[in-house]
Amino acid sequence: MIWLIVAIAVQAGLTLYQFDIKGAFLCAPIDREIYLKLPPGYTPPPGKTARLRKSLYCLKQAPSVFHGLFETWLLKYGFKQIGGDRVTFLYREGTSVILLSIYVDDGIAACNNKELYQLFLTDLGKDFKLSDQGPVSWYLGVSVKQDLANKCTTLSQEQYVKDVLEVD
Repeated sequence: MIWLIVAIAVQAGLTLYQFDIKGAFLCAPIDREIYLKLPPGYTPPPGKTARLRKSLYCLKQAPSVFHGLFETWLLKYGFKQIGGDRVTFLYREGTSVILLSIYVDDGIAACNNKELYQLFLTDLGKDFKLSDQGPVSWYLGVSVKQDLANKCTTLSQEQYVKDVLEVD
Protein backbone atom coordinates (compact mmCIF):
# COMPACT_ATOMS: atom_id res chain seq x y z
CA MET A 1 0.00 0.00 0.00
CA ILE A 2 2.90 2.36 0.63
CA TRP A 3 3.85 2.58 -3.03
CA LEU A 4 0.19 3.00 -3.94
CA ILE A 5 0.22 6.16 -1.80
CA VAL A 6 3.17 7.39 -3.85
CA ALA A 7 1.23 6.71 -7.07
CA ILE A 8 -1.87 8.52 -5.76
CA ALA A 9 0.30 11.44 -4.63
CA VAL A 10 1.71 11.76 -8.15
CA GLN A 11 -1.74 11.68 -9.78
CA ALA A 12 -3.34 14.07 -7.27
CA GLY A 13 -0.37 16.44 -6.90
CA LEU A 14 0.05 15.71 -3.18
CA THR A 15 3.32 16.36 -1.35
CA LEU A 16 4.91 13.31 0.25
CA TYR A 17 6.20 13.58 3.82
CA GLN A 18 7.80 11.11 6.18
CA PHE A 19 7.96 10.70 9.94
CA ASP A 20 9.33 8.20 12.39
CA ILE A 21 7.82 7.09 15.71
CA LYS A 22 10.69 6.91 18.21
CA GLY A 23 10.72 3.86 20.49
CA ALA A 24 7.43 2.75 18.95
CA PHE A 25 7.40 -0.68 20.51
CA LEU A 26 8.29 0.71 23.93
CA CYS A 27 5.27 3.02 24.24
CA ALA A 28 2.49 0.47 23.87
CA PRO A 29 0.99 -1.12 26.95
CA ILE A 30 0.79 -4.88 26.55
CA ASP A 31 -2.60 -6.54 26.52
CA ARG A 32 -1.67 -9.67 28.49
CA GLU A 33 0.41 -10.64 31.47
CA ILE A 34 4.00 -11.48 30.55
CA TYR A 35 6.59 -12.38 33.16
CA LEU A 36 10.34 -12.23 32.66
CA LYS A 37 13.01 -14.68 33.60
CA LEU A 38 15.46 -12.61 35.61
CA PRO A 39 19.13 -12.46 34.64
CA PRO A 40 21.64 -14.65 36.46
CA GLY A 41 22.85 -13.09 39.69
CA TYR A 42 19.66 -11.17 40.40
CA THR A 43 17.46 -12.53 43.14
CA PRO A 44 14.10 -10.81 43.55
CA PRO A 45 12.65 -10.15 46.99
CA PRO A 46 10.57 -13.07 48.31
CA GLY A 47 7.16 -13.25 46.65
CA LYS A 48 8.13 -10.81 43.86
CA THR A 49 8.38 -11.45 40.13
CA ALA A 50 9.22 -9.34 37.08
CA ARG A 51 6.14 -8.51 35.04
CA LEU A 52 6.22 -6.39 31.89
CA ARG A 53 3.93 -3.37 31.85
CA LYS A 54 4.92 -2.08 28.41
CA SER A 55 6.05 -3.77 25.25
CA LEU A 56 9.69 -4.50 24.37
CA TYR A 57 11.32 -4.84 20.95
CA CYS A 58 12.12 -8.50 21.53
CA LEU A 59 8.49 -9.53 22.12
CA LYS A 60 6.82 -11.25 19.22
CA GLN A 61 3.65 -9.31 20.14
CA ALA A 62 5.41 -5.91 19.97
CA PRO A 63 4.50 -4.94 16.38
CA SER A 64 0.87 -5.91 16.82
CA VAL A 65 0.54 -4.16 20.19
CA PHE A 66 2.08 -0.93 18.85
CA HIS A 67 0.01 -1.02 15.68
CA GLY A 68 -3.19 -1.44 17.70
CA LEU A 69 -2.29 1.60 19.81
CA PHE A 70 -1.38 3.71 16.75
CA GLU A 71 -4.45 2.59 14.79
CA THR A 72 -6.73 3.51 17.72
CA TRP A 73 -5.10 6.95 17.94
CA LEU A 74 -5.58 7.61 14.21
CA LEU A 75 -9.23 6.52 14.27
CA LYS A 76 -9.95 8.77 17.28
CA TYR A 77 -8.26 11.65 15.43
CA GLY A 78 -10.68 11.19 12.54
CA PHE A 79 -8.75 9.05 10.08
CA LYS A 80 -10.61 6.28 8.25
CA GLN A 81 -9.00 3.00 7.23
CA ILE A 82 -9.06 2.46 3.50
CA GLY A 83 -8.84 -0.51 1.22
CA GLY A 84 -9.35 -3.21 3.84
CA ASP A 85 -5.72 -2.63 4.79
CA ARG A 86 -4.85 -2.05 8.46
CA VAL A 87 -1.91 0.24 7.65
CA THR A 88 -3.45 2.81 5.29
CA PHE A 89 -5.59 5.72 6.47
CA LEU A 90 -7.33 8.78 5.02
CA TYR A 91 -8.16 12.04 6.79
CA ARG A 92 -10.30 14.76 5.19
CA GLU A 93 -10.97 18.27 6.34
CA GLY A 94 -12.84 20.25 3.69
CA THR A 95 -10.77 19.98 0.52
CA SER A 96 -7.62 19.05 2.45
CA VAL A 97 -6.52 15.43 2.71
CA ILE A 98 -3.85 13.39 4.44
CA LEU A 99 -3.29 9.90 3.06
CA LEU A 100 -1.08 7.98 5.47
CA SER A 101 0.56 4.59 5.71
CA ILE A 102 2.80 3.15 8.38
CA TYR A 103 5.38 0.40 8.12
CA VAL A 104 6.49 -0.71 11.59
CA ASP A 105 7.40 2.76 12.95
CA ASP A 106 8.05 4.61 9.69
CA GLY A 107 5.20 6.74 8.38
CA ILE A 108 4.64 8.19 4.94
CA ALA A 109 1.95 10.76 4.26
CA ALA A 110 0.63 12.42 1.12
CA CYS A 111 -1.01 15.76 1.76
CA ASN A 112 -2.25 18.83 -0.09
CA ASN A 113 -2.15 21.18 2.93
CA LYS A 114 1.17 21.61 4.76
CA GLU A 115 -0.46 23.43 7.69
CA LEU A 116 -2.92 20.56 8.24
CA TYR A 117 -0.05 18.06 8.12
CA GLN A 118 1.97 20.11 10.66
CA LEU A 119 -1.07 20.29 12.96
CA PHE A 120 -1.46 16.51 12.67
CA LEU A 121 2.23 16.00 13.58
CA THR A 122 1.91 18.37 16.54
CA ASP A 123 -1.10 16.45 17.85
CA LEU A 124 0.58 13.10 17.19
CA GLY A 125 3.67 14.33 19.04
CA LYS A 126 1.58 14.87 22.18
CA ASP A 127 1.10 11.10 22.51
CA PHE A 128 4.10 9.64 20.65
CA LYS A 129 7.75 10.64 20.47
CA LEU A 130 8.35 11.28 16.81
CA SER A 131 10.75 12.71 14.31
CA ASP A 132 9.39 14.84 11.47
CA GLN A 133 11.65 14.03 8.55
CA GLY A 134 10.04 16.55 6.21
CA PRO A 135 9.41 15.88 2.54
CA VAL A 136 10.22 12.27 1.73
CA SER A 137 13.66 11.66 0.25
CA TRP A 138 14.49 8.11 1.37
CA TYR A 139 11.89 5.61 2.51
CA LEU A 140 12.38 1.91 3.30
CA GLY A 141 15.59 1.73 1.30
CA VAL A 142 14.18 3.56 -1.71
CA SER A 143 15.31 6.99 -2.87
CA VAL A 144 12.29 9.20 -3.60
CA LYS A 145 12.52 12.37 -5.69
CA GLN A 146 9.27 14.26 -6.11
CA ASP A 147 8.71 16.85 -8.85
CA LEU A 148 5.27 18.33 -8.21
CA ALA A 149 5.47 20.80 -11.10
CA ASN A 150 5.81 17.97 -13.63
CA LYS A 151 3.63 15.48 -11.69
CA CYS A 152 6.54 13.07 -11.56
CA THR A 153 8.09 11.06 -8.73
CA THR A 154 11.20 8.99 -9.26
CA LEU A 155 11.90 5.93 -7.14
CA SER A 156 15.37 4.42 -7.17
CA GLN A 157 17.17 1.58 -5.44
CA GLU A 158 20.50 2.43 -7.05
CA GLN A 159 22.30 2.70 -3.70
CA TYR A 160 20.87 -0.64 -2.55
CA VAL A 161 22.10 -2.34 -5.74
CA LYS A 162 25.53 -0.77 -5.30
CA ASP A 163 25.66 -1.94 -1.68
CA VAL A 164 24.66 -5.49 -2.64
CA LEU A 165 27.20 -5.60 -5.44
CA GLU A 166 29.76 -3.74 -3.29
CA VAL A 167 30.35 -1.21 -6.06
CA ASP A 168 31.77 2.24 -5.24
